[in-house]
Amino acid sequence: MEKVSNMQTKLFKFPSIGDQIHATMVDWSIKENERLGEDSVEYIKSPINYTGNKFRILNQIDKYFPRDVDVFVDLFCGGATVGFNVNAKKIILVDNNIFVIALLKHLASSDYLTLKRRLELLIAEYNLSYSAKHGYGYYREQGYVSGNNGLKEFNHDGFYNLRATFNRQKDKLTGHSLDMLYMLMVYGFNNDIRFNRNDEFNLPVGKTDLNKNNLQKLEQYIVRAKKIDYEFVCGDFRDKKIKKVLLKADFVYADPPYMITNAVYNESNKWGNQTERELLSLLQELDNHKVRFALSNVISKEGIINEPLEAWVKLGNIKCESINYHYRSSSYNKKNRWANEKEVLITNGHKRTFENPEQAIYWKQKEGFAPSI
Repeated sequence: MEKVSNMQTKLFKFPSIGDQIHATMVDWSIKENERLGEDSVEYIKSPINYTGNKFRILNQIDKYFPRDVDVFVDLFCGGATVGFNVNAKKIILVDNNIFVIALLKHLASSDYLTLKRRLELLIAEYNLSYSAKHGYGYYREQGYVSGNNGLKEFNHDGFYNLRATFNRQKDKLTGHSLDMLYMLMVYGFNNDIRFNRNDEFNLPVGKTDLNKNNLQKLEQYIVRAKKIDYEFVCGDFRDKKIKKVLLKADFVYADPPYMITNAVYNESNKWGNQTERELLSLLQELDNHKVRFALSNVISKEGIINEPLEAWVKLGNIKCESINYHYRSSSYNKKNRWANEKEVLITNGHKRTFENPEQAIYWKQKEGFAPSI
């Protein structure tokens, strides 16, 4: 499969350097400052709105990923936001949630127009709203949109009928079942995926529907899947088969559940001290085998310290970079604004290289670090 590369070459004037030189730049369409990039891809959003996805900070963490990667492993891949936005010859995406892996694989292997027609049949069968076709105003004029509830009233009965049908399926991993699961996510509360211990989808109806934004994310995801060499693997990071995959990788990105935070993805199996230490031990083993890695995590939150992580970082031989992004802006209303989550990216000493000295000088001035030339 061909590597993804979608860049524009622009004329860029580096600060304090008199001459104009050509530099490769990508417009990420994100509010954060533009960054310089080489051999990069244009970022796409995942069709799965996974809690804690890294889309808004991709431009911060991607610059610490090496550019000479044959096999890239996205451990704890979630919605595949990172894995489907990196440039590598082979991308392996790992998660222990069988429904998430199955849905990602199902969507990636689908033909967009065929999938869209199947979703439209479900909309008609369960009498759900379809703002991508009719527009949001169509439902507002009929009195179904009021206050802060969005399309919840219109979709109430149809959503719960769809959820009941899905939960009755003996095999929830068939193509048709996965179509229904995608629709439950899109029409469900907060566009999340959550199951109870009986493998029943248990989120209530939400405010949104299959809108133009969701269709765009689906199409972009399917297009990207056709351009890259990828593989989805379901398993726990402690499984022997997963460890074997990791040890053969050139680079591993790990975005585990954050021990000192709470989210839908780890409600039923809370990540604790023991699991955190097991992951850190695995990363140490990868380092011993000279496998490069990057770990996203939170060291502190509102006075709570991730003690295993903090102790591991202090051992040395790794780099810890602060990430300038908060997943909730409301935290700034607190009296102590510095009590927010301290999110970091931890790498095992990989230094980014640049194609020419001018790029290195630019980043040294802009970011405050001196990359290897």
